[in-house]
Amino acid sequence: MVERFIGNFSSQFFMKDFVYINVKFMSGGQLKSHPADLLFVLGDECIVVSIKGTDGEPKSEEKLKLWLKKKCWDGSQATKVGIQRLNIPFSAENLWGERREFPAGVLMARCGICVLECSQEPFKEIDFEISQPESAVPIHVLSANDLLNTTLWLGSVWDVFQYFDKRASIRSAVTGINGERFPLAYYVLKAHDFSNFASADREELGAQFQFHMLDNLGKYSERDRFSHYVNSIIRGLHTRHPDMESFVPQEFIKDIERPEGRTAYLEMAAMMNGLPSSNKANIGRRLHGMLTGLKGSGKCGCHAHKLLYEETVFVFCGFSKMSRTERIRNMDTLVAAALLK
Repeated sequence: MVERFIGNFSSQFFMKDFVYINVKFMSGGQLKSHPADLLFVLGDECIVVSIKGTDGEPKSEEKLKLWLKKKCWDGSQATKVGIQRLNIPFSAENLWGERREFPAGVLMARCGICVLECSQEPFKEIDFEISQPESAVPIHVLSANDLLNTTLWLGSVWDVFQYFDKRASIRSAVTGINGERFPLAYYVLKAHDFSNFASADREELGAQFQFHMLDNLGKYSERDRFSHYVNSIIRGLHTRHPDMESFVPQEFIKDIERPEGRTAYLEMAAMMNGLPSSNKANIGRRLHGMLTGLKGSGKCGCHAHKLLYEETVFVFCGFSKMSRTERIRNMDTLVAAALLK
């Protein structure tokens, strides 16, 4: 299924806890499919995604454009209704396979995305007029390839949300699909506010972005490698150790969450998942240095990550040649010391 493929790819950057598929809602006592095919969640906000796939029948260029225009309207309408139905209770399945219940109005849509999966021409730029129903929330139209590339190059759910916030100002200047490299190039190379996008030279932008990607491929690879340290912690927070009571010091037993709860775990995961890719990479670089220095030493260390107003938000601890019980006792001391700095 296209939605699962897109969801699985996106979860490399957005994390499995925060990408939802199989959205359902109750109507007339029956469980029905929600108009949203995918939800990308960041805190109490989300991006609502509706996906329209091809029928598998080859089409002439003219008929393909007519088909895309029709699906663009249908998908945008489905996205609009999906946004409106966030105001009624619904449930959705994250990519761990867990179904979560969402009370009415608990999520607010930052935007919607109508994804046109055009397998006949998955990469070729196809220009056609984008016609959509009016919507109070901006709805973007992209090909599946456009969305995947945008996610890949921006690198985190925070950066993707920011990009589509800014992109809303140029929706009327964007036509067709498979041309997202132009607004993406302008955003990365020129200005995040798209101030002069309409007058930009598309050919020049495309060439500049191509050279930028080639010149900075190593930097993007390094960003993703160091971000993986944080993403691995987020994945690890999904499931607490099944027998924590066997090694947690007695003085901390009262602080252990029940396995079915994980509220604090998920709050920490959500906060880390919401960091920009640059922050994740910076933390990962510091963790790599700390763990490399600790290797085989029998010592411990920590890195305190601060956000606005120099307030410590996360304290990451590393250990060498220590039992789990020793790690927890040392971690309590390290965190207290980090918070005093």
